[in-house]
Amino acid sequence: MIPYHKTTGIIIKVRSYGEGNKHLTVYTRGFGKIHAVAKGASKIKSRFGSTIELFTETKLFLYKQQNKDLYLLTQTEIETHFKNISKNVKKYTYASAVSDFINTFVPFGEKSRSLYELFFNTLSKINSEENESRIFSMFMVKFLTQTGFKIALNLCASCGNGLVQNRRMAVSPKHGGVVCEDCSNGISTVEVYNNTLKLMDLMQRKNFDALTNLKIEDNSHMEIEKIVEHFLEYNFELKLKSLKVMESIRNYGG
Repeated sequence: MIPYHKTTGIIIKVRSYGEGNKHLTVYTRGFGKIHAVAKGASKIKSRFGSTIELFTETKLFLYKQQNKDLYLLTQTEIETHFKNISKNVKKYTYASAVSDFINTFVPFGEKSRSLYELFFNTLSKINSEENESRIFSMFMVKFLTQTGFKIALNLCASCGNGLVQNRRMAVSPKHGGVVCEDCSNGISTVEVYNNTLKLMDLMQRKNFDALTNLKIEDNSHMEIEKIVEHFLEYNFELKLKSLKVMESIRNYGG
């Protein structure tokens, strides 16, 4: 097996590692999520510079150490620098939340070109557009779909029958989608407005560019986050701190 590799990746976590080194978590196009070490990266005259800053898309030249899951970073070149994210606290917070999804729920070493494109396109839009909450809602719905947890919205996810289109609907994380009134009895569900489900259906079916003019009210943002939070908690038994941060931003008028 050839130990040298080249790929492109987005830096999602950086921490100090030993004397003068940095340990990186990177979501790559070619290898999925990986760990890598940049030796000497903490030194003033490091050759890596800004190429390994958070949310930077970087061309990576890697050496795979034998019998280890850790890559050694030998050379880097910036592919895309999302400069507005690093300058704006709100954009940085949303970008951090998006990265939190990738870092928490995506296994190491599982390659997905479509998920990489979703991650990159989301950061690109957060960097260049103003409605960060709309972009984040779209990302969350698409993330569930990409990771195999597409929410069933058109038929009862429990019995398969058609749904009566009430003003409020019940979503069951256990069954993977909307459930009818009969099936919702006695189980844990998330109650949301029907309009929120219609928005989610659009988000599942359309790409980012086709949703540019999509209007999402604040209550729909909150309901989408609530649904996604319950789905992730049920399927992964984990909670995301970043969703609480998003809630705080809204409460303070962000």
